[in-house]
Amino acid sequence: MEKRADKVHFKMFKAGKFWLVSGIALTVLGSTAVLNTNVHADEISSTQVSANVGDSNRAVTPQNTNAVDDAQAAVDQDQDDIAKNQADTVNEQNHHDELAEQTAGKQQDVDNAQKAAYTANDQVKNDQQTADDLKPDEYTDAQNAAKDAQQNADQAQKDANQAAKDRDAAAKAKADAQNKADAAKDKADNTPATTNVHHDPHPVKPGSQTNPSEINSDADLPTDLVEPDGLTDAEKNQDHYASSDPWYKYVGANDTSAVIKAGTHLTATQQKELAEYALALINSFRAQHDLKPILMSDTVQQLGQAVIDLRVKDQTEAGVHTDTNSSDLDDAISRVAGGNQYDVISGGENLFDSILGSNDVTMLQLKVELLQQLTGMCFADGNWDWGHRDNFLSHTYGSSDEADQVYMSFNLQNYGDVYGTGFDTTAYLFDFWVARTGTNGEAEKALNNGLYTAYVNHGYDTTETNPAYTQAVNDYQNALNQLNQATKAYQQANYNYNNAQSGVKAANDNLAKASQALKDAQAKLQVAQNKLADAKQALANAAAKYADQLKAYQAALKTLKADQAKAAQLNQALADAKAALADHQQALADSEAKIQQLKDQLKDLEAKLAQDEQALADAKNNADNGNSDNNSDNNGSDDHSSDGNGSDSSHDSDNDSGNNDSDGHHDADNGNSDENGSNNDSATNNNSGHQDADHSHNSDSNAGNNDANSNAAGDNQNQGSDTSRSDADSDNANDSNQESGNAANGTVNQAGAPNSQNNAAVASTNQPSTSLNDTDYKSNVQPRLPQTDEQKQGQKMTLLGIVGIFLSSLGLVSTYKRKHG
Repeated sequence: MEKRADKVHFKMFKAGKFWLVSGIALTVLGSTAVLNTNVHADEISSTQVSANVGDSNRAVTPQNTNAVDDAQAAVDQDQDDIAKNQADTVNEQNHHDELAEQTAGKQQDVDNAQKAAYTANDQVKNDQQTADDLKPDEYTDAQNAAKDAQQNADQAQKDANQAAKDRDAAAKAKADAQNKADAAKDKADNTPATTNVHHDPHPVKPGSQTNPSEINSDADLPTDLVEPDGLTDAEKNQDHYASSDPWYKYVGANDTSAVIKAGTHLTATQQKELAEYALALINSFRAQHDLKPILMSDTVQQLGQAVIDLRVKDQTEAGVHTDTNSSDLDDAISRVAGGNQYDVISGGENLFDSILGSNDVTMLQLKVELLQQLTGMCFADGNWDWGHRDNFLSHTYGSSDEADQVYMSFNLQNYGDVYGTGFDTTAYLFDFWVARTGTNGEAEKALNNGLYTAYVNHGYDTTETNPAYTQAVNDYQNALNQLNQATKAYQQANYNYNNAQSGVKAANDNLAKASQALKDAQAKLQVAQNKLADAKQALANAAAKYADQLKAYQAALKTLKADQAKAAQLNQALADAKAALADHQQALADSEAKIQQLKDQLKDLEAKLAQDEQALADAKNNADNGNSDNNSDNNGSDDHSSDGNGSDSSHDSDNDSGNNDSDGHHDADNGNSDENGSNNDSATNNNSGHQDADHSHNSDSNAGNNDANSNAAGDNQNQGSDTSRSDADSDNANDSNQESGNAANGTVNQAGAPNSQNNAAVASTNQPSTSLNDTDYKSNVQPRLPQTDEQKQGQKMTLLGIVGIFLSSLGLVSTYKRKHG
């Protein structure tokens, strides 16, 4: 419980901090007002005096004025920093004291929780001792024996039952697995391994010059010859129109056609298949021009073979047309046409080189090549004056308008690597034969022998693995795996009576042993059941014997359990209180560290203030020396001593700001400034400090009234300003006494500076004795300047600053008592 004296002490401390903060604020306010007023007074005095003096040799320079202003600004900033540091220190001290008070409360919480935990733990120990004293050992032994007997009886029953089931279950599982494996094997044996899959045709249309249509299988082959997509005039007249597959492109992703090995030739069946595809494409083109279909037959193919024999005989090159005027060719026509060679004539020839023989190729590749070449000959033959197209559309005989029938032979001639390129060259030859009109038809009968049928795209068939067979094989394999597992399980189950079996006798012996083991298990079960009954009876007897003691024991256990829970709760509360105390102790340590940091910072700021005040004094001294050095001694008819007119300016500034000692005393002695320029003396003495243990506060501030004396006699003229400030405890009235001599002595009054800081801004007005007589001098001397409203306000604010120092002293005394009480 916190004592009343502690609360009073804490309130005293908080009140002291309040007065300390208030005093510091008033002190800063008063100091700032005085500084502002003095600076303004400096401006007024400097402006007026400089205007009156005119062309004096002792004028103030801008460099000296800037140096004083900069030094004064540095001092002001240091004072602001110190005031802020002191305010921060007070705030942190308040925070520290609040933490200290809270920490004291947390410590009390820990003490209370510790006491409650000790009490609860003692109660638990007493409860445990009471329960131990009431524990019936004989009853416990009987209870455990009954429990063990029950478990043994249950296990014996379980072993007896399992021994009778294991073998039968394992045998059944093995038989079931065997049946499933047999059924799966039968299904796999009776399921076809492969199946035929038909792929319907879906002929593609020709693409453009830059985007050809892909052909992947026979189902993609078109049977109609159509103009390519977007064919331009330039493309219609291009050379080598099939060299880069401009309209159709073989990809062959699903190509199942026959393969022709490099260096081999097409079989008769393969060559006929290729010829029938060419016949279908050419007749579709003729139908577009309302022409009868061209016919192909085995007999016409004989005419084509005669052409190849003639080319071989004449060594005709691959790209050169056949000489159709050869007598050998006439003989061939007469032979094929049944002696009617004059009824059949050669109607023209188209040819191109093939890829056949260069590499292994498929029949689908050759068909795509044929499709590409025929498309070019019919729709892009401008470079060849459309001669290929005209041959495909031939229908005349000699000079007649119409032939009875047009026939076409299609043959391939292999030249080998005739160009030295490493690739074989094969020429595709289309030879056209025309039957003359008005004949008896015998030649046509001969040429129609073995007519070809045009190629029809029925799609294609593939032989693929039967999915049902694959599934059946997988099912059979799974069944075998299950049978294997069932067999292993059966062998393990049968291991107890079938181990090392070498025959029927061994199996019977194991069966007998298993039967005897079953009987023994049943006997053991009966013994265990008897023991269980005996144990239950013993338990009942013990319960009856210890009925009263057992009731008390159970009550003691209940009490023990409740007290244990309570103790656990209190122990947790103790742990929580300790944790809270540790947190506050850490926060208190952090606050103390921060206070120490602020104190160290204050020392640095005070040291900097002392340096800047010294810099300010030096700047003022430099300014006064700069002004006085401009004075010149002029010796005319009269001789003037150096003690009279001249300028002697000296500045003494002593700043002593004391830091807080361990005894809480503060001493401050702020400087004396002695400035002599035209014999002007000004001094300001501020004394504030704390006394010792009686905590009394004294503040002494002397601010003198302006007293100006001016005497002039003989060879000496002395203008003086003596300003001293009276004790602030009496009043703030500003008395100005001016004493004037008679005109003959040339005595005048000069404007006195409000305080020592403003003396440096007043320019010296000593006049050279050789340049002015007494009368002229008196006319050039200006009267003393009156005090401005800001100067009067500055005196009032100075009083506020003194009051602030007094209040700060009260606050520091209260704080000291709180810290050391």
